[in-house]
Amino acid sequence: MTLPVTSNGESLNLTKSFELAKESEKLVAGFTQSMMKKPEQFAPGQFPIYIQSGQGAIVTDVDGNEYIDFICGLAANTLGHNHPTVVSAISENLSNGLIHSLPTPVEVKAAQTLTDIIPGAEMARFFKTGADANSAAVRLARHITGKEEIITVGYNGWHDQYMFDTPGVPEVIRQYTHRMPLFTPMDEQPVLDLIAERGDKLAAVLLSVPYNRVLTGEFLRQVRKACNDKGVLLVMDEVVTGFRLALGGAQEYFDVSADLVTLSKGIAAGMPLSAVVGSAKHMKRMEELQVSTTFGGEMLSLEVCDAVLNEYRRSDFVGRIATLGVRLKEGVNKVSAAQGTPLQVVGYDPIPMFLFSKNPVEHVKLAEPFLAEMAKRGVLLRREVNFICGVHTEEQIDFTINAVEASLQAMLGAGLFVKAEDGAAAQ
Repeated sequence: MTLPVTSNGESLNLTKSFELAKESEKLVAGFTQSMMKKPEQFAPGQFPIYIQSGQGAIVTDVDGNEYIDFICGLAANTLGHNHPTVVSAISENLSNGLIHSLPTPVEVKAAQTLTDIIPGAEMARFFKTGADANSAAVRLARHITGKEEIITVGYNGWHDQYMFDTPGVPEVIRQYTHRMPLFTPMDEQPVLDLIAERGDKLAAVLLSVPYNRVLTGEFLRQVRKACNDKGVLLVMDEVVTGFRLALGGAQEYFDVSADLVTLSKGIAAGMPLSAVVGSAKHMKRMEELQVSTTFGGEMLSLEVCDAVLNEYRRSDFVGRIATLGVRLKEGVNKVSAAQGTPLQVVGYDPIPMFLFSKNPVEHVKLAEPFLAEMAKRGVLLRREVNFICGVHTEEQIDFTINAVEASLQAMLGAGLFVKAEDGAAAQ
């Protein structure tokens, strides 16, 4: 199965999805486990809510509708669904058990493979989520530097120190965390200025690479130097970008060195795992901390991690997803320009970001009906950042480009925007 059986633009039957949603509202606190999977993140009422299964780059919802999947488990399914590498690693090791009362050899094996891949990494420590890894890295940085404040750039997880402006988080945490955007080049200098200003109190700069534009290596090297000058640890949050921009992640891609790197998502291609990696000099200090998790040593995720990392090395995974991303970006942008619509695909090649407007409100206003139209044509997208996986095909990319063309035509026909003339930006 390489292409979905679609309704060719007809309304989807989502009866079972809606029925399950009513049950979830009664039983599941917050509706589902990730806020990024809630119906309001897509096109409410016109978009599937529950996925039943997946094979390769195709998923099937509970009503039997099929789609090419560019959401990819919120970036975790780097190799697609039910990939032989993942399936084999699980089936061949399941009989050994899930977790034991003492450490297991796979902890050492996976750590060796991971540190062989990530630049500057000599030791690793495993956790379960990206937020876990980031919090462990911050605690370690505070211990190493003897300082308490941090700068966070981008989204680094749901833990208190990253989300101090949400209900349930003590106000006092605000004084220890400086949250900074990094959406445009104009946001770069304030980050550097803040490091210079607060450096004597800063333990770490925790930087997540943004998706809506391409950073420059020069900016990151300036951050590196600013951290060095003030004795601040640079922590690269590569929960999403790890193994995608380059095999060694953003460090390799941008030619910049971090003190610590946090990883998740693609580290085990969908199995729950995360890690902090860094030099032995820094990582050995973790022995002095209370950083402990029962399930960090869960064996199947570590076996899958080792197998998946070796699959990345063996295959041309990074080159393939970048090439397909270019094909998608160029195809969609050509179609949109020809029709005079404001849609553009921007960002890094393997992480295509569909953008209607730099104004968030205007973007969502157009993204919702666009996602609905694309779903009717057998393609699942998020409102903004999407992902190419290792088993997407050129045929699926071209199918998606054609679906974009038809969806934009439908939106034009519905009067959702006015066609721009002579390639001018539509409003």
